[in-house]
Amino acid sequence: MDSEFFREYQNKLSIDETLYAKIKKIMKEKRISEEKFYDNTLLNRNVMYDIKQNKSRPQLRTVITICIGLNLEPYESLELIRTAGYTLSKSLFLDCAYMEIIFNYYDNDIIECNEILEKLGVDEKYHLGSRQRY
Repeated sequence: MDSEFFREYQNKLSIDETLYAKIKKIMKEKRISEEKFYDNTLLNRNVMYDIKQNKSRPQLRTVITICIGLNLEPYESLELIRTAGYTLSKSLFLDCAYMEIIFNYYDNDIIECNEILEKLGVDEKYHLGSRQRY
């Protein structure tokens, strides 16, 4: 059997991990430094601090931002979204727009994804990253 399959299977078994633990694990596997993470996601450090402290559930757009910033495959993104306590609905416009990004543009950067969200008609308050960093 393929070792990649077994690695992915082991990742699926760790469903009790916190969102922060999963993000750090992915960063380690992909060899992404914290600085590169912040550059890729355009998030400010307070966001990750809040996730680490488990103060409150992050916004869905924040989780999608992390998925895109880490260039996660669609199934990895859906797992991270689930870990954060969300599901995406085909009957909600915003969720469908996020699914479009996750499934078709996961290898693009945050700015490119926001341009796509803009073209889809998604309000800027739901765009990815931290708006104050633009």
